[in-house]
Amino acid sequence: MKCRYCSREAIEIINGKAYCEEHFSKYFLGKVRSIIDKFNIKGEIAVALSGGKDSAACLHALHSMGMEVKPFYINLRIPSYSEACEKKAAQLCDMLGYEMKVIDVAEYGISLEKERKPCSTCGTVKRYLMNKFAFDEKCTCVATGHNLSDAVTFAFNNLANVNILNFRGNKPYLEGKEEYRMVAKVKPLYWLKDKECMLYTIINNLPFAEEECPYSINAPTLKIKDWLHALEGEWPNIMVNLAKSFWRLEEMMEKETNINICKKCGFASYGSICKFCKIRAKMEKQEK
Repeated sequence: MKCRYCSREAIEIINGKAYCEEHFSKYFLGKVRSIIDKFNIKGEIAVALSGGKDSAACLHALHSMGMEVKPFYINLRIPSYSEACEKKAAQLCDMLGYEMKVIDVAEYGISLEKERKPCSTCGTVKRYLMNKFAFDEKCTCVATGHNLSDAVTFAFNNLANVNILNFRGNKPYLEGKEEYRMVAKVKPLYWLKDKECMLYTIINNLPFAEEECPYSINAPTLKIKDWLHALEGEWPNIMVNLAKSFWRLEEMMEKETNINICKKCGFASYGSICKFCKIRAKMEKQEK
């Protein structure tokens, strides 16, 4: 099949349109640009790298668009997995000409191996350290590699677990609150699916780790994502429509939330002490 926009062979069909490598890259960057322009993203962006395909695509896309970026990697000390991911993230930064900052959770006394629910702890730790890095480096926002598939899966998982209070975060942009040391967060890949992110990394020869996190194997979110992709195959564009619906629902549910300053670290918290500091305190107690 020929590309819709030229005579070259197509490599992908999206919503009935065939794209060659060049025009697929333009389509991909156009989706990223739509997020950047809509929310007027400027200044230095802290880009969180996981070593996977999505964050690799995110950094490369922002780099290709001439955005000012500062990549960093959080080493979660997951045996074998974290080292493999850090290696690929470092290779990507070398390829694009950036110095990658590495944040080691061990420096904060954090060990996921000791946790009964490591995925929950992991999420809290990553969110805290991403925000702290961006704040300390005076970046205007944090960019993550979460894509359309991730956003819709996250929303469905919360609905399936009657987790309505945590429904916040479906939108591609979350404003910062300087008074609480909260840096803005953006998801440049918000309108792009898993398959499209994978294809972008492949055609641009971007290094990424193919290993799966040992803690996420058999996670229910993987089944939800597979179901959504199957549904997308039968009902094209449904994930975009779902994302828009969840986005509107979140706006309807939005209300002023009481945010405090953590008494220990000085960053934002819903209580007097933030979850990150509670995790650190618990692990320090376990060490004694």
